[in-house]
Amino acid sequence: MSNDDRSLTVLIQEMLDGVLDDKQRAELLKRVESDDAARKLYLDQIATHTALRAVLADCIPRRDVDYHQAMSQQAIHPGWFSRFPGGSLVHAALAATILLLVFGFAHWWSRLPVESMAESTTESASAPYIAVISQAVGAYDDGIAIRAGQQVVSGQLNLDRGLVRLEFYSGATVVVEGPATVDLVDEMRVVLLRGVVTARIPESAIDFVVDTDTARVVDLGTAFGVAVADDGTTDVVVFEGEVSVRKKGLISNPSTLVREGEAVRASEESPTIDAADYEVKPFENAWPINSGVLQTTGAVRFVSPGPEFHPGNYADNEHLVVFPERSGVTLQDVVRVDLGDPGEYVRSRYREKHTLMAGRRVTSYLLQFDSLASERFPNKKREVRGQITFSNAIVGVITETRLLQESEALFGNPDVDYPTPRAVEPRPEGDDRPGFDRVILAADQRTLILDLKVAPQKLDQLRVLVEAE
Repeated sequence: MSNDDRSLTVLIQEMLDGVLDDKQRAELLKRVESDDAARKLYLDQIATHTALRAVLADCIPRRDVDYHQAMSQQAIHPGWFSRFPGGSLVHAALAATILLLVFGFAHWWSRLPVESMAESTTESASAPYIAVISQAVGAYDDGIAIRAGQQVVSGQLNLDRGLVRLEFYSGATVVVEGPATVDLVDEMRVVLLRGVVTARIPESAIDFVVDTDTARVVDLGTAFGVAVADDGTTDVVVFEGEVSVRKKGLISNPSTLVREGEAVRASEESPTIDAADYEVKPFENAWPINSGVLQTTGAVRFVSPGPEFHPGNYADNEHLVVFPERSGVTLQDVVRVDLGDPGEYVRSRYREKHTLMAGRRVTSYLLQFDSLASERFPNKKREVRGQITFSNAIVGVITETRLLQESEALFGNPDVDYPTPRAVEPRPEGDDRPGFDRVILAADQRTLILDLKVAPQKLDQLRVLVEAE
């Protein structure tokens, strides 16, 4: 490997670890898009990264696994992250390859120091797992990277920075954004001492509780965010459904019902739960991961959560905007898509389209780039470049107008008046003219690389179908 390739490999790994800033990510993306060799190395790195994560996910014991079968794996207390050895995923991949051949995966996964292993196995024998870390993006505790796949028992999680997605065995999904301190009490309750969390709660976990020093938030089947400032002030914002919020102190304090699109605040200065502005900015980093989007780079932006944020009324001509649509849809019939396998999108006939069979469960997202004309440059064609990585595999991408309109009935919001889409225009074979669109599904099957060019007063749309949780 040349020095240049070695340097690029390090940059790609740092991006996957979430430590590059926006400028560094943009420079890396530009290099990948303009250099075929760099793009190949980039896609190979993503594929290796995804394969390792898949191995980890498949090998983690659930809480009902016999303890003796799990002895060679890690039982992680949230406060023990600082004891993990460091090292990038590049080194981990090399170690994994050697140890898989010699000792098997279980011994590689158990890399705690000897004295710590004895302590962790003793506690895990008596303390049940309450959650698993399903995603970790740039997440560090005491300077040590936190990795996905680690199981968690009750205790305190201290997150210096980054994002951690916790899948509780009750079904609740909670994303913590650092800096944050959270007491993980059990699979139905957490205490947020500082920082930001977002939560998505299914029916199986209704009544999930987020406590703070000033408020108790009880879920009633919803998605919401909670932010706690250094002075203990608690802000609660409801993205979907409703929650009950009660001022901490007396049990007799009345509860306030907070519905979708509403927000409240609790503080030491006020004896009541007070109405607040619906402000989603504090949750814009944590909410995408709760919605299945692991990372965006370049000019890709995940839309702010809320009932009024939808494709029909959201204007942004600087970013390719990502709108979450329907989650966990079971296909009742065959669905045609324009792109289903890794590679670059090319136009094809309707009958030749890739198909998804009935019975498959998918989650849908709509990507939209609206080229609004400006007074200064009314005829300027706009361009966006970026990429988006989902936590699960992309099973289909829809880019042509006919398929977008067909799929709208299944995945679209019936209360939304969708704008008429303009089909993505890939470069015809042998055509060297500038101005065509590029949509590439990376080898990891989770990442879309996008370069879209849109004329004034037009828009591009893509519907991305992802394997449901």
